[in-house]
Amino acid sequence: MIKKLFSVIVVLLITIGAWAQAPQKMSYQAVIRNSSNALITSTTVGVNLQHKVD
Repeated sequence: MIKKLFSVIVVLLITIGAWAQAPQKMSYQAVIRNSSNALITSTTVGVNLQHKVD
């Protein structure tokens, strides 16, 4: 009985720990400059992200 209860508690803790690591969003900040090294402000820019899995 105690072994079963311990197993259930361990599984719950692992599950909660894994769930807590999942991000809900990604925050990113950057400074955008043109070819003259001047800041680009008040302009919409696009960003392409690639996630590669080996």
